[in-house]
Amino acid sequence: MTTGITPDTFYEGSYLSVGEYKNAPTSIDYDNLVVGGNANAQDAELARVILRASSYMNEYLNQSLLADTYVETQRTRITPQGYLSIHPNQTPIISLEAFSYGPYPGNLTAIPNPDYTWFEPQQMIIPLSQISTNWSSQGPLGFGGGLGATSQVFCQYTYTAGFVNTTTVTAVAAASSLTVLDATGIVAGMRMRIYDGAKFEQVTVASTYTYGSTTVPLVAPLVFTHEPGAVIGNLPNAIKQACILITTAFIKIRGDNSMTMNITTQPTYNQISGSNRYGSEIQLALDMVDKFRRIR
Repeated sequence: MTTGITPDTFYEGSYLSVGEYKNAPTSIDYDNLVVGGNANAQDAELARVILRASSYMNEYLNQSLLADTYVETQRTRITPQGYLSIHPNQTPIISLEAFSYGPYPGNLTAIPNPDYTWFEPQQMIIPLSQISTNWSSQGPLGFGGGLGATSQVFCQYTYTAGFVNTTTVTAVAAASSLTVLDATGIVAGMRMRIYDGAKFEQVTVASTYTYGSTTVPLVAPLVFTHEPGAVIGNLPNAIKQACILITTAFIKIRGDNSMTMNITTQPTYNQISGSNRYGSEIQLALDMVDKFRRIR
């Protein structure tokens, strides 16, 4: 039996927190999403609507923009210039943790140091200096002559890509560091925003930051104290606004046949379908994120 080298590692998360949506100027009543439900039930359903809106965006984008670590496989060839060009499924690329290559899937060799990888917006360049030009093979097929230009190579690699969108664990005013729930994607020098209502602020990760650590040193002390759960990251504001628009449209659509009452007039029934009323709202959201769409 033959099986794939790696399972699908795609993870779907939300681009917004419930608090972020509530703080946004939407004019939407989110306290009656569950008939007869208490505040916790309303928040839980709002979180699910946000997740569905985020999934809808991912379908359009052909990828998730949330920072995560992925394992992928690919066939490629050595370029005439003498390097491997790798195009991962997720962008923007943040780091490469491991890279293995070989003449066929069952005979892969890890490169000695992924730190020599060159990163570009949608590809990674592995220089030939990191690849042995003479490999041994096992099994009935022999690959002689070593590597050369246009030689086919099987690759398996682990990398991190996307934008940071995590939450605080501890963040105290005047402190020179903070603790986050998930450090995936955070790097030294990164600018991040803390979304905490009126206590919104921007921070920059200090050069002393250790990659992967949940303790994040800052260039300047915090201005405010943030309760655990405040959203922090570098996810573009356009992505968050698009998710707000789509979430709002999803909430509105279920009422497109409801009875409406205009001031000083007789009750009427809305004759405009939800797709027409809110299609432009969703289209605006998709226009906002179009630059992040991955063309497969």
